[in-house]
This record gives sequence, structure tokens and C-alpha cells, in this order.
Amino acid sequence: MSFGVNRKLWISHSAISDFERCPKLYYLRNLYRDPKTNHRVQVVDPYLTLGMVVHKTIEEISKLPEEKRLEAPLVNKFEMKWQFYTGKKGGFVSLEKEEGFKKRGLEMIKKLEDSQIIKTPNYKMGEELPKVRLFKEEELILVGSIDWVEVLPEGGLHIIDFKTGRTEEDEDSLQLPIYFILAHYNFKKPIKKASYWYLDKDEEPIPVELNSIQTYIPIIREKALKMKKTIEENKLTCKSPTGKCFKCEKYAAIVSGKAEYVGYDPEMNKDLYFV
Repeated sequence: MSFGVNRKLWISHSAISDFERCPKLYYLRNLYRDPKTNHRVQVVDPYLTLGMVVHKTIEEISKLPEEKRLEAPLVNKFEMKWQFYTGKKGGFVSLEKEEGFKKRGLEMIKKLEDSQIIKTPNYKMGEELPKVRLFKEEELILVGSIDWVEVLPEGGLHIIDFKTGRTEEDEDSLQLPIYFILAHYNFKKPIKKASYWYLDKDEEPIPVELNSIQTYIPIIREKALKMKKTIEENKLTCKSPTGKCFKCEKYAAIVSGKAEYVGYDPEMNKDLYFV
């Protein structure tokens, strides 16, 4: 795959993570387009579905003034969004499995509903994702979707990333640092705090100590240049001797016609496949 001179390459935490796990996975999840529809593709998975529906519910209420967020129960909003992903469309092999994941999601949403976070002002980010150009002369653009930005009483901002999985982020994760950079260059208030909120186990956000922005920018630039170089050299291949590993094999099944098409998600603009 060639990288055109004027083509932008979007660099995000998820894109970096995919690339470092397996270059072929990165290609199939981020660059590949179904030749029939020109849509990106998504392998449906119960854990992904759980995270998506929780995050879509949070995104909806984040756009509302704090006094209007609880006019209708949040669990109702969650239930409505869940309906789109029932059965194979959500990656569920049985009703029992689906009900288990749904119950977890409802408990997370109830925990959020009972918190002070959604009762206080948040920073409205607008419809476009915040972006930062990593180099003047390179079309490498850092981008990210920040879950929630709380406005603190003293006027600064608190970045919150909601987690629906049970595995905690590594200490060297670039997720919050990337959000820190994006917020610093796009928002009009100082960033005073950044936290993960593991909704499955914690009652409130857990703050993370971050270094200065200039600590992280060179690291991200280096990773972005490596991704660009790999694309230019057409080396987005799996390192496994078989040409596919457990990280990329399900996406490879889509390309080979061995996955079941289960629908189209208009919000993500992706074709959904069950493997």
C-alpha cells in the first residue's frame, strides 16, 4: 500500500496499539476498505459491544447541560442503544452470554448515574475530534476521542477516560498523554488532572500522574514515523510464519470471505462481521 504525498495519516492511541500488536491488524482495522462498499470493517465482539454501548450512552449525555442529563434514566438510553447490537450483531453466541454482558453494562451506567461527575459542568468539545499536527512538513495528524472533560471548581479541566474492561492500562500507556496533548492545544482552559475510571470495579475516577507534554511528543512522533515508513514500504504484514496470528486472524477471515456479514453500523461507517 502506497502512502501518497498529500495523504493524511491519522495517529491515535488505538492505531498505535494496533500497529504495535500486529502491522497486519493495523492495516485491516484502520486502512482496509471493503471493495464492495468502501467501508471499513469491524469484527464484532461482546467486549467491544459492551464498551461501545456504554461509551455511546456517555457521549450522548456529555452533550447535554448538566441539569438535563437525568431527565430520563440513563439505563433507558443504554437499553435503546443496546438493541442495535443484539445477537450476532454484537458478537454474542447465546442469549445467556448477551444478558451477562448487558447486565454488566447496566451496572456501569447506574454507577455513573449515581455519581457527581454527570451532575457538574463539563467542557463541550464540539462535533469535530481534537487534532494536532505532529510535524510541519509531514501529513501526520494526532487525533483522539476524549470521553469526558470535567470543569473543575477552580476553572481547570479534568480529562476522564472511561474503561469498561477489567484490565488496567499499563503505566507506559500513551492514551492519557495523547489526550493531554490534544486538550492542551485545542481547549481554552488549563488541564489540571487526568484519570481513568474503571467502571466495572471503581466508584470514582483514579487520577494518573502525567509528565510534561514535551516528554511524550518525541515518543509519539517516533511511532508515527515508523508507521508511515512501514506503510510506504508496503510492510504491513503479520510477523507470524503463517502470515496470520491470533491478533489479526479474525480480520483476515473477512478478507478471505470466511466471516459472516451481520450488518452495517452507520455511526461508525463500518461493515460488521461475525467470526
